[in-house]
Amino acid sequence: MAEDEPPRIVATFDSYAGMLARVNELQVSGERLDEYVGLPRGYYSKVAGAKPIRRLGMTSLAPILNGLGLKCQFIEDPVGTEHLKNRVAPRNSSYVRGAPSIVLTVRYFRKIGRKGAQARFDNSTKEQRQKWARKAAIARWRGP
Repeated sequence: MAEDEPPRIVATFDSYAGMLARVNELQVSGERLDEYVGLPRGYYSKVAGAKPIRRLGMTSLAPILNGLGLKCQFIEDPVGTEHLKNRVAPRNSSYVRGAPSIVLTVRYFRKIGRKGAQARFDNSTKEQRQKWARKAAIARWRGP
């Protein structure tokens, strides 16, 4: 194919059933395709057989299309786009959030550390607190 030559359009479909019909037109052996693509044995038949019991999903779509030598290309339907713009109001940009930016600082970790220590203190018994204090005192006297 030359650089200025447009790609050959093999099929056009607008539904899942239409896509499966195109895949079945290629008359590829299911088990051989499974082996070639790296899918479990019999998976292609479950997806594109006469009565499919599974569907192409996020994991299986790319290997099957690559194995069949196909690529997806989405083309805008001007009539459909116009219907969408006439029937659905545009979103209010004042409600749109930017990308979340979470900055974890030393000050933040100290703050949640104090809260965690207070919560542990509040939910402990007197005996537990005495045991912790004794252990801390021994560690202090021993040094580094």
